[in-house]
Amino acid sequence: MSNYLLGFIIGITSLIPGISAGTIIYLTSDGATTWNLIKDFKHNILNILKILIGIILGVLIFSKLIEYLFIYFPYETIYLFIGFLLLNLKNSFVKTKSLNVFFLIFGALIIYFLCMLSPSNELVHTSFPHLSFIFLLTFSISGFFDGFLTITPGISGSMVMMILGPYYLYKSYLANFTFSKIIVIPLLCYFIFDILGFYFGARFSSYMLKNFEKNFQSFILGMMLASIIILIPNYLSLSCLIALLIGIIITRK
Repeated sequence: MSNYLLGFIIGITSLIPGISAGTIIYLTSDGATTWNLIKDFKHNILNILKILIGIILGVLIFSKLIEYLFIYFPYETIYLFIGFLLLNLKNSFVKTKSLNVFFLIFGALIIYFLCMLSPSNELVHTSFPHLSFIFLLTFSISGFFDGFLTITPGISGSMVMMILGPYYLYKSYLANFTFSKIIVIPLLCYFIFDILGFYFGARFSSYMLKNFEKNFQSFILGMMLASIIILIPNYLSLSCLIALLIGIIITRK
C-alpha cells in the first residue's frame, strides 16, 4: 500500500470515533512494517513524511463531512459512531483468547475517571478560544494522547477525545481551516504533539502486543465497553436506530 494512501486512511479513521486506525494497520499486511517505520524514524524520514502528508490531507478533507453531520444530524452521528464501536467490540472479544478481568475493569475505570474530568462541550464550534499558554498546553496534551491512542490497536483516539471534549473543537478547527493564527497555532501545536504521541504509541503497542498481549487486550476491551456506555445520548429516535444499524453494517464490510 502506498504510504500516501496509508496516511490518508489513517487521517480519515482518526476522525471517526469507534474505528481504530491502529486496528486497521494491525489487521493489514502493512501493520508490522508501519510500526517499524515509525520506531526507526531516523532511517525512514521520507516514508514517514509521505504518511504524514496523507494524514494531513485526510483530516482536512474529511473533517468538513464530520462537521456537517454534527450540525444537521448530531444524535444520529453519535449513534453511527456507536455502531462502529459495537462491532469492533464484538470482533475484539472474538479474537481475544482469554480475558484478564482485573485489566478489563481497570480499562473501564480509566475511561470513567477521564469522563468525570471532562467539561461540557459544544458539538459544533462557530467561535474559537482566545490563545493562551494554558489553552495551548492542554490542547497540545490532547493531541499527544490522540496520536498515542490512534496508533494503538483496539481503541479509537478520537473516541477518547470525544469523551474528554477536545474532539469537537479539533474537528471544528479542521472544518473551518484558514491561515488565521487563531486556527493555525492551535492546530500546529496539536499536530506536533499528535506526531509525538503517534511515535510513542507505535513503540508502546508493539512492545505490549509482543510481551503482554492478553492483559493489553483485556485493558483495551474495558476501555471500549465503558466508552460505549458513556457515549450513548439521552435521546433515541427511529433515525438514531437507523444510524446505529448503518454503523454496524459499514463496519462489517
